[in-house]
Parts: sequence; C-alpha cells; structure tokens
Amino acid sequence: MLRAVFVRTLKPGVRYEQFVDAWMPQDLDGEYSARISVSRNVADDRQVITILELDMSMTEFEARRATLTRPDALERLGEIVATTELAGTYEEVFNGKTV
Repeated sequence: MLRAVFVRTLKPGVRYEQFVDAWMPQDLDGEYSARISVSRNVADDRQVITILELDMSMTEFEARRATLTRPDALERLGEIVATTELAGTYEEVFNGKTV
C-alpha cells in the first residue's frame, strides 16, 4: 500500500470543491484507482491534507502517476494554493492494532 500525502494552505476564499476540481481527472468512467481523503485543519480551515491510498507497487504507481491527476493539475493548483507544506509518497510498513 502506498500513500501520497500533501498538506497545503489554500488561498483566501478558495472552496474545497474548487480544490478537488483542480486535480481530480475528469474522465474517470465511475472509477478512480485511489481512495482519496481531503480533510481540513480544525485550527485553520484554509489548510487541507490530502491522502491518496494506492493499493499498488511503487513501479505501478510510477507507470500510472499521470492518470491520478489532471494533465494541468500543477498549473490549476498554483492558482488556488498559497503554499504546500508537505508532499510525499509513503510506503506502508505497518497496518494493524497495537495492544
């Protein structure tokens, strides 16, 4: 399992729907190859964390990376995102309950 994690601060007045529309591909035919979570910081509603859970290997991720966002996503995000505090791809090493 891979997770792509981004923490961004939106420009003033930007709605969450605008943010999702900026990077979500348009032609999905009802399918998207990742589980997506967009959450806002309870102390600063302009700061959002986006987590994409990808049930694939790093090799497959590299091959499919372009299909996970719009071709012009970086440009579109640049118009509505003030800063990106964290951007990374993480490989799961533990998933379970601790006692």
